[in-house]
Parts: sequence; C-alpha cells; structure tokens
Amino acid sequence: MAVSSPAPVSVVVPTFNDAEYVADAITSLLTQTLRPAEILVVDDGSTDDTATLVRDRFGSAVTLIARSNGGPSRARNTGIEAASQPYVAFLDADDIWVPTKLERQLSLLDRTPSLGLVATDWVRTAHELPADVPAVDKLPTTTLGYTELLALNRFQTSTVLVRTPLLREVGGFDPEVDGAEDWDLWVRLAQAGGVVKIDWPFVIYRDRASGYSKDVWRVYETMLLLLDKHRAGAPLSRARFRELEAWHHLRFFVALALLHDREHARQALRAAFRDGLWPYALEASVTRLVPFLYGRMRRRKGR
Repeated sequence: MAVSSPAPVSVVVPTFNDAEYVADAITSLLTQTLRPAEILVVDDGSTDDTATLVRDRFGSAVTLIARSNGGPSRARNTGIEAASQPYVAFLDADDIWVPTKLERQLSLLDRTPSLGLVATDWVRTAHELPADVPAVDKLPTTTLGYTELLALNRFQTSTVLVRTPLLREVGGFDPEVDGAEDWDLWVRLAQAGGVVKIDWPFVIYRDRASGYSKDVWRVYETMLLLLDKHRAGAPLSRARFRELEAWHHLRFFVALALLHDREHARQALRAAFRDGLWPYALEASVTRLVPFLYGRMRRRKGR
C-alpha cells in the first residue's frame, strides 16, 4: 500500500466537553503516515465549545456529527453506523496516535485475512515512546482468544482497528454494560474473528484524574454486569468460567485493599468464596493471582 494513498479507515472520535484536548487528537490523525480516509467526530451533547472548535479548526477534513448526550457507547455506535470504510478505528478525544499507527496495523491486517481486530500497546506520556518503530515483520505480537480477553481487558479503545463488517455483525458497543462496554466488545469480537495485540506502543493515553477507571469499585460493579452477560453463552466449561469469576473477585479484592477501601475489599473477597466458588477461588489464587502480582512487582522494580 502506497504511503501517499488514504487509508481505508473510518476513525470514530467520540467527544464530550473535550475542547482542551480534541484538537491534539484530530491532528494526530491528520499526521498519520497513512492518513485515514474518514474522520467522524461524534459530539455527544457537549456544553463547551468543542463543536465550534472542531468545525472552525478542521473544516471539511472531518465530519462532525452532533447528537444528544447518551454516553460513549452510543456515541461510538453512531460513528460505526456512519462509517463508510472497510475498517473502523477508535480514538478517544483526549488520546493521541503515534504517526505510524495505522500503517503498521493495516499492514498486519492486510497480510492476515483471518484477523478481525488489531490493537496495540500504549503509554501515558510521549517520553515513554521508544525512539524507533520496527518494521511490521519485526513487531512483537500476542494472539488473544476469548479466554484471555475475558480474563483481562488487554488494550485501550484508542488502540483498536477492526474490520467494519465484523464490528457491525457483533452489534457494536453495548450501553447496558457502560464502563465495560469496550471490554465486552473485544470479548465478543474474539468469538467472531482473530484478535492480535501489537506489543509496541502506538497510542498516548491521557490518564485523567476524573477517568472512569479511577473509581475501582464502580469498575468492579461493571465487571459483574459483564460476567452476568457472558455466563450463559460462554464457549467455556462451567468450571473454567467459575474459575475466571473467582479470579476477578480476587484481583479486585487486592486492588481495593491497596486503596485501603476495606469495606469494598471485604465484599469482593466474600464474593470470591461464596455460592460454591471457593474451590475455584483457591485454583485462581495459585494459577492467576500469584503470577499476576509477581509480574506487577517485577515491572515496578524494573522502572
């Protein structure tokens, strides 16, 4: 694919009161080595000057879609419905793409028809980006199946590039699991097509203090909704699904305990051992929790 040709990608940028950040996000799309053919900025009922800024600053380079406020899932689904290209990518309005992101992802998708989704790693600041980006055939990758993705949300929404027909086939984002809607979608996509993560950072993720992930108890409650949704139809044995349930309760117990949120930590721990989960909780402690904590400890020491 020639570098000068537009990338056959519709990028969906949901935004709500992001006037401080959205220009940087859009600029990172326009400076890609393979510039996307379509940029869909979905303004989810902003009350600041986001829409005016996008219209005045970028004009016909983007398509601005206004809708009443309905949350990120509905905003992204609006963009998916409007997308005209064979691939859809997502960029949150406060994140930034590395210039070679689309080029590397499209090369991988073009070479591997069985793949439905390619994600990447991410960093929190530009200073953390490696100096040089390897060629496509030199990039480290990890293949992720249903079980790996149900066990842990492995990538940020802004890193994802997915085939449009597959995305529409599985129904896009589910607003009923608001807060875990991205994780839920990756799990469903893994049942419909191959998923690969490029183990190299191509996105700068702004870790804002007001971000949803900062409320660990809310994330835990949303995780319960996701598990409830997938329990009946999971392509796993009952025992394996129960072990994954126990693992999630245990990892949130640790996260809440580290935050000194003792009451919620106790609730998560009790949930891990109730309703017949205790044999699976013991297994999950050995096979998942201990390796997980050991890996975290090693990464912290390596910083």
